[in-house]
Amino acid sequence: MKSLAAAGLRMVEEWTAPDGLVPPTVTGQAPSVPFEDGRVEVLRDFLDPLLQEKANADWYRLAVEGGLFSETDRRFLIALSPGRDRLSRWHCVELQSEWDIMGKCADGPLGSAPYRPEFSMLSLDGNVLCFATTWEHAISTSVLKAPHRSHVLRHWAEGLTDGSMDDMGDPNDLPLSVAARRWLDHH
Repeated sequence: MKSLAAAGLRMVEEWTAPDGLVPPTVTGQAPSVPFEDGRVEVLRDFLDPLLQEKANADWYRLAVEGGLFSETDRRFLIALSPGRDRLSRWHCVELQSEWDIMGKCADGPLGSAPYRPEFSMLSLDGNVLCFATTWEHAISTSVLKAPHRSHVLRHWAEGLTDGSMDDMGDPNDLPLSVAARRWLDHH
């Protein structure tokens, strides 16, 4: 939670996930969604001297324009893993006035190291997915509206309904196979 606070994200307590959200595990395939499906992406080269400022500005612009959150309600969901070799689950956070999502704070729950983001974020209604990933020479930020329309994500979710990854989840959570089926059936 310290890493989230350093990045400018405050956990929102007493939030309950609505039925039918895309499972965070499914969103891991989002970088494979083709641009024809509506994915909007911005790439930033690691060697850019203004990488932190530009990448953060890209993330914020895409998040607001895409509908992840608004200027007046800066709450959204972020996929966080409860531990090593455990499946991620959605948590509600609120963006604070000072933040650094893509730069030095892209460590821990937001990525693998500073300036190496790896995350999935979802609008409260589940209709906008924002994600970042690290490539060989660049970092990318993307937004995908209506992730339920993506053939790539639907195909991956369908494969998860076989129960093969259910033992990786928290025993108190809905099994991944059931969550994937609910998302598919909800849309």
